[in-house]
Amino acid sequence: MPLKIELKPRESIIIGDALITNDNDRIRFYIDGKVPILREKFILREKDATTPARRVYFIVQQMYLSKGSKQLQELFIEYIRDLQNAAPSLHPFVAPVAEAMIKNDYYAAIKEAAKLIEQEDKLFGAALKGEKA
Repeated sequence: MPLKIELKPRESIIIGDALITNDNDRIRFYIDGKVPILREKFILREKDATTPARRVYFIVQQMYLSKGSKQLQELFIEYIRDLQNAAPSLHPFVAPVAEAMIKNDYYAAIKEAAKLIEQEDKLFGAALKGEKA
């Protein structure tokens, strides 16, 4: 059964290795086949990967889009270590990301990495934004 996608005006989506940006009208289309797809709300651009959890999310996203790579796996491990050193209390949120990655379930890992970012924001929110707590 094809996947139905609806895009709002000027909304973006990644399909495979292509970034597609909608024009000024709402659009609906169907995708039949196995290809990595990320809606705009799940896309993290490299310039926005400015915290340890966001760097983990970005690498997981890249692995999902590229269907994994040895070089990205090494970066993932490095970023996980950095995150655990920076915030050991986030370990309960790191573990599900790592488990999904071990299973090569990159889409599940993206979802778990999003939860990791939420927790990082709760833990360091004011400091990450340069605000006084």
